[in-house]
Amino acid sequence: MEGYSALLERARAKLPPVRTGSERFVVPEPDVMTDGRTTVIRNFQEIAGVLRRDPEHVIGHLAREFGCPGVLDLPRGVLKSRLTKDAIAQRIREYTAKYVICTECKRPDTHLKKDGRLTLLVCEACGAQRPVTVRRTVEVERPKTPVVVGEVYRLTIEDIGRRGDGVAKKEGFVVFVTGATQRGATVNAKVTKVLGNNAYAVVQP
Repeated sequence: MEGYSALLERARAKLPPVRTGSERFVVPEPDVMTDGRTTVIRNFQEIAGVLRRDPEHVIGHLAREFGCPGVLDLPRGVLKSRLTKDAIAQRIREYTAKYVICTECKRPDTHLKKDGRLTLLVCEACGAQRPVTVRRTVEVERPKTPVVVGEVYRLTIEDIGRRGDGVAKKEGFVVFVTGATQRGATVNAKVTKVLGNNAYAVVQP
């Protein structure tokens, strides 16, 4: 039968490596490049590696925080929005504080563990555990448009568009009216399509 010392050494050998107190935990600054409405983090895999977190988890957090799609193209991470380096660096710091640093001993030697519906941050240095929660993205309720497809409205033509359609407004909402060619005329317009900040309609008898 093995002695206590041998069992202890075997248990220690199975523990994940823990950084010594002399090592400094430094997360690389994001190397950011923007291309139109897309932002690329060129050293994304390196950042995730230093954090010891799954790149999918990190990109998912950034995508939720910025409210935009996030895509992995390792070693790069891509966010489908035009973002600044400072904004990304701030979100990575927040991720580090929430998902990496132990609140008890302030060490980064941690890992995430699922416990039912909870995700726990488990410290490998001091053994502390705490739950972490994922903030849900709240959909912003868009204001209802003042016109509805299929309805007929009495509109005054304020201008003529480049394509020859009349341009009217309903409570500030722009409506392009096919068949209305006279500025200042008042017409019955049946709405056929609503898109974003404008609508399309046709003149009714």
